[in-house]
Amino acid sequence: MVNAALLAVAASALCSGGAAVLQASAVARLPRTSAVSGHFVIRLARSPRYLAALALVALGFGLSFLALRTLPLFVVQAGRASSLAVTAVLSVLALRVRLRRVEIGAVLVIGVGLVVVGLTAGGQEPADVGSVGRLLLLAAVLVLVPAVAAALRLGAPQRAGLILAVIAGTCFGLLALGARILRGFDPGVLLTDPAAWAMAGAGTLGLLSGALALQRASVVTVTATMVATETILGSALGMLVCGDRPSPGLALPAAIGFALVLAGALSLARFGAPPAAADGTEEPATLPIA
Repeated sequence: MVNAALLAVAASALCSGGAAVLQASAVARLPRTSAVSGHFVIRLARSPRYLAALALVALGFGLSFLALRTLPLFVVQAGRASSLAVTAVLSVLALRVRLRRVEIGAVLVIGVGLVVVGLTAGGQEPADVGSVGRLLLLAAVLVLVPAVAAALRLGAPQRAGLILAVIAGTCFGLLALGARILRGFDPGVLLTDPAAWAMAGAGTLGLLSGALALQRASVVTVTATMVATETILGSALGMLVCGDRPSPGLALPAAIGFALVLAGALSLARFGAPPAAADGTEEPATLPIA
């Protein structure tokens, strides 16, 4: 069961990494614009490549969701962070991007870290969290809504973008926790489970916050902040709320492997959205985002 879940994590990373490359390719085929306008989004929606990216994002989330039923959050979160390595490799093959030496090293480091994390993973049962915990999760998501509004009112774009990136990463970390504690898939259960409502809100708000952040700050800043926040917060919540732990006696190797994946992912942060043009102007970022 654990092996199947680990394969789901790997497949999810491939889907997310491939989606980012398709997104970059779709955006590059459109006329340059300085903002994400309604017309721009409509043109993207008509792009087969962009629609394929959306499909891969949905498939990747579904695979990671299934993995969360039997794997600790820190393993799945490490797998999500590793999607930037997939994007980097596919960018070389599909977009003819040149990797710097440090980025080649980062891809290798992520690979080693993932192997270590995978080997230390122990099977987990769905977390038994009471109604109070589920309501607190939903409340945490709702609190982030006014936080987004406050960030948008800031005068400094870079600062606003950084705060929005933290909010987006927090949303995705809460989304992962919701998937970990979800009671079941029956429609009646989903409608009455606060964790399901929290997941819907966190996913929507996270995507919106990430896109808004990428309009205000650099790709590297936003992607690195989102990856670090989501990966660390989600893993910590898994340990605190769900009791996730590595296999007995393997806590140190698990921590080292996790740190390697996170460090490597942060080194590849520029692959979190369409690359900048030769004059340094960045393409507008639209959903999906890595």
